[in-house]
Amino acid sequence: MSVVLGAAGAAPGLAQSPPDAIANSLASDPAIPAATAGRVSADGMVFAVAGDRVLDGSAPVTVEELWHIGSLTKSMTSTLAARLVEADLITWDSTIAEVLGATYPDRHPAWDTVPLRDFLTHASGMAPNIGRIRAMMLGQGPRSSYVEEMLGEEPVGPRGEYLYSNAGYVVAGAMLEAVGGASWEELIAAEVFAPLGITSAGFGPPQGDVAEGHSARLFGGIRAAGQGSDADNIPAMGPAGRVHLTTDDMLRYLRAHLDRDAGFLSPAMWDELHSPVGPQSYAMGWGVGDDGSLVHSGSNTLWYAVAYIDPAAGEAIFVAVNSGDLAEVAEPVDSALRDLLTAPPAR
Repeated sequence: MSVVLGAAGAAPGLAQSPPDAIANSLASDPAIPAATAGRVSADGMVFAVAGDRVLDGSAPVTVEELWHIGSLTKSMTSTLAARLVEADLITWDSTIAEVLGATYPDRHPAWDTVPLRDFLTHASGMAPNIGRIRAMMLGQGPRSSYVEEMLGEEPVGPRGEYLYSNAGYVVAGAMLEAVGGASWEELIAAEVFAPLGITSAGFGPPQGDVAEGHSARLFGGIRAAGQGSDADNIPAMGPAGRVHLTTDDMLRYLRAHLDRDAGFLSPAMWDELHSPVGPQSYAMGWGVGDDGSLVHSGSNTLWYAVAYIDPAAGEAIFVAVNSGDLAEVAEPVDSALRDLLTAPPAR
């Protein structure tokens, strides 16, 4: 078992349990080939990785490993939206008819008055996902085909009520593309990653000499999924969950939300991003605790990641594994996150 510790300005005793012990413990689980665990606070950043890129143990992970974060991408898409709102390119209340009306003339009329805000808070009434068969037909096709399909269907839930929707985030991404004049991938790289000093972020399954996602759904027990087109959600789903990046870059991203970086977004805009809506207490890409903490998990069924931001304690935590067998890995990862917190919430 290999354990590698990384740090940037880290002080000893940053966490209740050190990241190297957490990563090592997770990677000792037969269902988890490799793991990363990290924490960032005013004292600095500390993180560790442990385990192997694929289950056969042929190559250990490194501190530069790329981790797929699934639906943690959603807060990034919302953060991009905030940047474009502050640039006066769109508003939270801009509607489908205003932004995409000319592009999708055959849309269902129920979508005309639904604003960007509702898609980002899962309050649009849109179905959780495009149909499986339709997704297979879309394959590597353009995002516009996905959006056309979803806007052509009527809502499956009442507007204003919480209904978690990956498809809603894809539509939100298309709205941002329309006003930003570039693809969602280009916009988020320019408006979120570059200003925050994030250099490792990419989209889809990590490529090259890197860790691979694993699934117990593959025949013969848990196996690596490879790096092909079937090792992630289809490209159209980028705004909902296709980002990968290194642990330290993820911690840089979380630090911006923790510190509410005024050079990146105004205080009022941070308030917009982090304010919960409705009884589910979901903000834009974050679940919100009674104490103002922010949390979200993500999985493309081949990886699992979770992030937690505690403004009161002044810390943010990130834990990820390259296995998406949630029945086996969700509880250990969630427990590891709690163990990293200085003041863990009640179990």
